[in-house]
Amino acid sequence: MPSTATFDSLSTTSKENMRRRIRHALIQKSTSKFPPIDIHAELFEKPENITTEFFHNFRNAGGKLITCDKSIFVDILHKLIVGQRYATILNTNDSISPALTKRNLNYITCVDSHQQVDVALVYADVLIARTGSMLFAQKFSLYPSVRNITKDIIVIAFQKNIVLDVKDAFLLQQEKNQGSLYDFAEIITPTKGAENYSPLEPRFILLLIQ
Repeated sequence: MPSTATFDSLSTTSKENMRRRIRHALIQKSTSKFPPIDIHAELFEKPENITTEFFHNFRNAGGKLITCDKSIFVDILHKLIVGQRYATILNTNDSISPALTKRNLNYITCVDSHQQVDVALVYADVLIARTGSMLFAQKFSLYPSVRNITKDIIVIAFQKNIVLDVKDAFLLQQEKNQGSLYDFAEIITPTKGAENYSPLEPRFILLLIQ
C-alpha cells in the first residue's frame, strides 16, 4: 500500500512567517546610527600641565631630575660633578666650556675607544611630556648617538622646550632650524636599571633650567 505524505500546515505557516520577517528586516533601513567621530581629535586626553606630566613620566621611567634657575645652574652642575666624584668629564657642547673652566673642572671634548669617561655632558633639544623622553639633535653634539658614551650622562635642557607629544617635538625642531629637521635626531627614554649602570643602559641625570 503506497505511503501517503502528511502536510503540516502549522509548521509551514511558521516557516513562512519567519521568512517574511527576515525579508522585511532586510529591506528596511536601519534606524541605528554610529555616533559622530572626530577623526582630527587627539587620541589621548591633554594633561592640565605638560611640565608636571613630563616630571612624572621621566622619573617614573627611571630618570633623575634636578630643577634649577639659570642663575645657579653652574653651581648645581659643579656640586653634582664634585659630589659624584667624576674624574673624566666629556663635554659635548662648547657653550658650557667657559663655565667649566671658571670652576676649575677639567674636561675633554672627544674620546677614543681606549679611554674611559666617567660622565658626559649633553644638551637635549626637546623634552617630550607624554613619554618622559628626550630628543637629542646632532646640532648640539658631534656624537651620532648619546648612548654608548659612558654610564652616567648629565643632560642639560630648558623647561621652555617641553612639548606634549613626538609630533610637537619635531615641529619645534623645524621651527628652530628654519623649517627643516636636523640631519640626525635621537629620542631616548630613561630606563630603570640596576645599581651598576653601563654605557648600554646609562643613568640619565637631567638638569632642567627653569
